[in-house]
Amino acid sequence: MLEKDEEQSTSDLKIEEPSIDQETRQSRLSRSAAKRGRTSKAKAASDDERSTIQRMLQGVGGAFKRYSSYGLAMLKSPSQAINQAETLRMKYAWISIVLFSVFFALGNYVQLKASKTRLLGFGIHYSFGDAFLRVAIFTLILLTLMMLTVWLLGKYMLKGNISLKEVIMKFGAALVPVLVLSILWLVFAMLNIPYVTVILSVMMFFGLQLIAVVLFRSIQSDHKTARGDLMYTGWVFLLVELVIIALLWAIVGEYLIPSLVPVRFG
Repeated sequence: MLEKDEEQSTSDLKIEEPSIDQETRQSRLSRSAAKRGRTSKAKAASDDERSTIQRMLQGVGGAFKRYSSYGLAMLKSPSQAINQAETLRMKYAWISIVLFSVFFALGNYVQLKASKTRLLGFGIHYSFGDAFLRVAIFTLILLTLMMLTVWLLGKYMLKGNISLKEVIMKFGAALVPVLVLSILWLVFAMLNIPYVTVILSVMMFFGLQLIAVVLFRSIQSDHKTARGDLMYTGWVFLLVELVIIALLWAIVGEYLIPSLVPVRFG
């Protein structure tokens, strides 16, 4: 009897041993599976982040290509392009307006830092926020008020049936050549060639007046207006523009005079 009981207990132990090994093996497998799961999740998260960055870069690159195509179309013949509805885009118009404000303000900041021998004062003590941000906001406000003035004069003085949205799209399209001038102004300011920057400053100012004249001409020819003269409308626009600049001059005059008129001693 005792021998049978010992044999039975031994057989029970033998039966239990595989079950313990099996549990150990299953536990090891589950830990390995969990580790692989965590690794795969981390890899998936890294791949998602990488794909997100790639999509963002592709989106930026695509937007740059589309705006470049738009800009080249405007540069070829701005006065004709603004009369072609299929070439006008509201978002590209605002991009042109914002870019012009940014490059003009950057050129102003660089011009202030270019030399210490300014006859009218040098902005070495001006911070980036003063010399750049104030001028950029001033330029953006000025361009916005100019577009509003063009719309009001075109609607009431030239009696044209034109919307403010259409004026903004046409203004932004015609602004592309002046935007190129602002980029050149920044480049020559970096090279510290003030005589060229003065010429470019004058060209930018008159370029903005030409945009208004072209838009007034477009309104007059499209709607065959009977009231209002194009020349007088241009004069009124210039007067309103100068009044706006005079009202805002106290905000930016201190930063614009030394950069727009960078006269040197001697």
